[in-house]
Amino acid sequence: MKKILTLIAFVVSSLSAMAYTDNLVIDVDGEKLEVPNSVVLIENTGENLYKFVMKDFQMEAIRMGDVTVENVPGVTVNGITRINVIQIPVHIGNSMWASLLSDVTVNVSATFNEEKLYAVVEIDLREQLEQMVIGMFGQEDYFDMSYPQLLNSGFEDWGVDAENGADKVSEPRYWHSFSSASGSLVALAGDHCFISTDAHSGKYSACIKASQIFGIVANGTLTTGRLNADALSAADTKNHSELDLSKTELDRNNNPFYQIFNARPDSIAFWVKYSTGKEGTLANVSAYITDGTYYQAPEEKTYENKVAVAENPNIAPCTEWTRISVPFTYLNEELKSRGILVTFSTSATPGGGAGDEVLLVDDVELIYKGRDDSAGIIAFDSSSDKENTSHVIYDLQGCRHNTLQPGINIVNGKKIIVK
Repeated sequence: MKKILTLIAFVVSSLSAMAYTDNLVIDVDGEKLEVPNSVVLIENTGENLYKFVMKDFQMEAIRMGDVTVENVPGVTVNGITRINVIQIPVHIGNSMWASLLSDVTVNVSATFNEEKLYAVVEIDLREQLEQMVIGMFGQEDYFDMSYPQLLNSGFEDWGVDAENGADKVSEPRYWHSFSSASGSLVALAGDHCFISTDAHSGKYSACIKASQIFGIVANGTLTTGRLNADALSAADTKNHSELDLSKTELDRNNNPFYQIFNARPDSIAFWVKYSTGKEGTLANVSAYITDGTYYQAPEEKTYENKVAVAENPNIAPCTEWTRISVPFTYLNEELKSRGILVTFSTSATPGGGAGDEVLLVDDVELIYKGRDDSAGIIAFDSSSDKENTSHVIYDLQGCRHNTLQPGINIVNGKKIIVK
């Protein structure tokens, strides 16, 4: 195998970084080689940012030294941290090769705790050496990520906003509204997301409100990505939600403006209450699974990086909690699922409605059909959407469990409290 990459293992001692020694499978243009006792370092540099180091990286006679990726955002839930970034510049330890390969970027996906690490590193060297290199460190089954859920899908965790109360500007952890938006008109956007004690289950739901600014209706919006407010016209696509795994900015809860996602659900379900003062106004939900490169909704051009789409622009007013299920349509079987952009809006039409719309959202759930039921999965027949689907138990952060856990559990779209 020509130009095979290897990692030279050595004993690492560090007070500030975790050192992992494991097998590395290197795939170079489809040819694979296993390298035992390879070493990766991960250092928490503070504020949920990490340094990822592949030690003593070599390619035949080319000694690159340590290959380092810095300022990588991570999310830690129940002691397990996940990072997933794309097109991130790397630092090559050897100065000569650093100058020759100055434009190289990598994609890094890793899941780890204090004991184990599973990581996939993709290095695109096709321009420099006509090679695509993929390194797989550790074992994928170290962590059960088969059927992930959205983080904080029950809107119980409001992060640093928890002390603000129900009548203050708030954002649920891992979700974002206009108070954390980018764009030149953010100051004019107003407040649109609030914590609500009117919940389908548990203590809280997300309350999304529309408003009027200079006579223009501003839709209330909540997204797993980041909002951008950059145009006075509500229909201008400069006003949008976006997802980009190459961005390293953190929100005020020190989490990235995206949710990592690498699965293929069949549908997305959620519970809503919705009111509007204008007849014919309908609320909207959209969910886009992408390869992690930049994507925005609404689109300003045709995007080819969508893996799957689920959309429902026809959420009608309802005074009681109502469950809605929206199927995913898969567009590209070749793309890898890396991120998911879910957005709720008080009107399916930008600037539509009367400006008094209120949308309550709770218990968002991703549905997976045809799962193996042997690992404690609970089966049930949902009469609300006629889906004969198997469900598992999740905690509030979307982590899967085989049994009910102390505290709040998400089972069949409802919160169950175990004392």
